[in-house]
Amino acid sequence: MTATPSKTRGILVRVAAVAAAAGIGGAAFASPASADWWTPRYVALGDSYVSGVGAGDYEDTICYRSANAYPVLAAEATGAQLSFDACSGARVEDVVADQLGNLTWRTSEVTIGVGGNDAGFSSVLGACAGTDTALCEAAIANAQNIITTSLPAELDDLYTQVEDLSPWADVTVVGNPRLFSGATCAGSLAITPAEQALLNETADLLADTTAGVADDHGFAFADVRDAFVGHEVCTADAWILGYTGNVESFHANAAGQAAYAEVVTPYLEDC
Repeated sequence: MTATPSKTRGILVRVAAVAAAAGIGGAAFASPASADWWTPRYVALGDSYVSGVGAGDYEDTICYRSANAYPVLAAEATGAQLSFDACSGARVEDVVADQLGNLTWRTSEVTIGVGGNDAGFSSVLGACAGTDTALCEAAIANAQNIITTSLPAELDDLYTQVEDLSPWADVTVVGNPRLFSGATCAGSLAITPAEQALLNETADLLADTTAGVADDHGFAFADVRDAFVGHEVCTADAWILGYTGNVESFHANAAGQAAYAEVVTPYLEDC
């Protein structure tokens, strides 16, 4: 496959680094390297959309890391050795504080998916549930303000730290889908089609903002929005759960995580 710009940049950085550190590189090539040394190291960072909330088969009930989550599927498809550090509920500051410990100079690939909790999407959905349109619109406006004012600087700091810790890694920032199709059902919590459109606009704003900061760092952006068209909440073949009464509400199910993996895996295939 043709390398993405991020892949090309990462390859060039690694080649330059090896040339600059000839002593280290020479020693590594001079002696037989174990298969494990050359196994790609893939670190997956982020929130519940990365950990796989909604997809079932969880290894714990704190971070809700699912065996069906896209980092697991992508790692299996590429043979990458996965460090699965994403955690449900994570904000950008939580990723910085709790998820960067496995990033090293040996890391080959990093995916990052975070920002929705910083914008308070769970609270926004709660405000939009029911019939108070003014409350819903105010919550959406507040989320959009966060996305355009404070979130870019937080993402910039996170991405900079990832670069510093894993300077040879190719980094892919992964976006989130739009949740709604305009249809209503029991799982849509009486959120009107007009409110759904505003929520989708906010999802687009988050994706575009995140993609812009990623581009500033030379990172790739894996955009899943088109993949989920026709599979939103209340559609016949929904990949996004509606309201379930628990933490899985409005998250991708196992089919949705598989769709994520279809989008993300090509960014890792050269690792």
